[in-house]
Amino acid sequence: MKKLLMTALLLTCASVTFAGARVDIKTKDDAARDALYVKALNDHPKTQPIGNPDLKIKITTDSILRSCCRPPDLVVGGRLTNASGKPINYVHLLFAFEDEDGKVLHAESTYNHMAASMADDEEMEQLLNEKPHFTPLKPGDSDTFAMSVPVVFLPKFSKVELFSNDTRP
Repeated sequence: MKKLLMTALLLTCASVTFAGARVDIKTKDDAARDALYVKALNDHPKTQPIGNPDLKIKITTDSILRSCCRPPDLVVGGRLTNASGKPINYVHLLFAFEDEDGKVLHAESTYNHMAASMADDEEMEQLLNEKPHFTPLKPGDSDTFAMSVPVVFLPKFSKVELFSNDTRP
């Protein structure tokens, strides 16, 4: 009799415990819809470097960065290597956002990190009390670069091309 009462008590407790439990079962349609949503939220045309025989460019980051406090940013970063036999003073990088016909809709530019001050304007020069400067890249040396632009400033684009202009001494 004790065993029967204990079993009944255990089943009662178990049924009360599991009565509030909820199990969501996702179907294939739900998973496919979720995957499409994530793709639409984060997908964008990836940046394609345009060939330059004196530079090797590798894109290491190409993603949309989201934050609770500001609009999303498209962040593109990478590494460039001097593949020539001569030093390069600095590298000016131009990102061209194009439509499906190849028409440039928007452009952004930046410099390699060891020449980032080359982008400073006159007001920044006065605030920092210094002139733009750079550290040359010797043959075989590498440096990094990064570009960030709020997605809300970008028109609907189909392609992003990265052009590089190196400046020699």
